Amino acid sequence: MKLLFVSDNHGDAAILTQIKEQFGPAVAALFHCGDSNLPESDPAMAGYLTVIGNTDWGLNYLPVISRALEKVKIVVTHGHEYQVNTTLTPLMLLAKEQGAAIMAFGHTHQLGCEVIKGTLYLNPGSISQPRGQYAYLGGTFAVVEVTASAFHVQYYDRNLTPVPELSFHLAR
Repeated sequence: MKLLFVSDNHGDAAILTQIKEQFGPAVAALFHCGDSNLPESDPAMAGYLTVIGNTDWGLNYLPVISRALEKVKIVVTHGHEYQVNTTLTPLMLLAKEQGAAIMAFGHTHQLGCEVIKGTLYLNPGSISQPRGQYAYLGGTFAVVEVTASAFHVQYYDRNLTPVPELSFHLAR
């Protein structure tokens, strides 16, 4: 099963539409980790399972969503209420409480993935305002392939091109 995660487009509807058109048919679900700055009624948001971010003023997205797909529990939050700039501990507690196999978040605008105690912690980075070591890519998002024994994480740049050095095989 493949899943797509994107975050922090900050009003850039066009990139969400491009991603959805190219990848939507090939993935089981599209997750948005917040700070879309777009209402649910915006056509660009159609098809994305979206959480509210700290700059999504006046929007009605939930702070946390969880979905079970093919017996894999995916939990998504933006992260600003879970101290993600300094620690993963509050996210780890949420993941444990929810029984998450994948705990996805945004907010930091920096990509990252690691498996801790069998749970994948994933930040797709910001698609429109990246920060950190990979900011030169112009933005990133991630596709995760889940198998019985591993998570295969492939990051893509803003041109929807896979980034070879950002391909990870992580045991479950």
